[in-house]
Amino acid sequence: MILKVIPVGPIDENTIIVADENTKEAIIVDPGADGEKLKKELEGLKLKAIVNTHGHIDHVGQVGFIKKEFDIPFYLNKKDEFLINDEIFPMFAKHIGAVPCPKPDFDLKEGDVIKVGNLEFHVIETPGHTPGGVCLYEPNQKLLIAGDTLFRGSVGRTDLPGGDAKQLMDSLKKLMELPEDTTVVCGHYSNTTIGYEKENNPYITGKHRISLW
Repeated sequence: MILKVIPVGPIDENTIIVADENTKEAIIVDPGADGEKLKKELEGLKLKAIVNTHGHIDHVGQVGFIKKEFDIPFYLNKKDEFLINDEIFPMFAKHIGAVPCPKPDFDLKEGDVIKVGNLEFHVIETPGHTPGGVCLYEPNQKLLIAGDTLFRGSVGRTDLPGGDAKQLMDSLKKLMELPEDTTVVCGHYSNTTIGYEKENNPYITGKHRISLW
């Protein structure tokens, strides 16, 4: 497996490129900023799709650019469609150079499987940070692409439109059922593991309670 985690934009949103090492087939997850940089990172790969964990502007800011450059489908849970060209943070969208985001071609739902060569990413619906948030799990590689649902030592905020603290807690409980040695690639910050978060994340151990965050 080829895995690239590329921090982009002013808040270091992690855009993820994952590919089958043999076939070079690839997907790009959450292309948020720095479109030309991402295009360069895709050289030598056969990009098949854009897949988004959720619809916030820092994660969809370059979907339109990548889709135009590569003529590929865009996957997003349609509960987040209201967010993709949202005007909550218009100055921030301008600051990161976001381009208009097209409507998704396909709806991501619980149990869907996205095939990338011999890799199979299972869609896990994880609402809370947004209504349509999803994670992508590759069981053979024990890899979870978590978006902004789970961070190393923290969790996604729930005070933005569509956020729901109870839903987020339910989603986190679902993720904690995965093998402890699962590598978690987060939407911001560094990688972690399910086992580390079970032991150390204060929102999961119960030391902190989610209110606005």
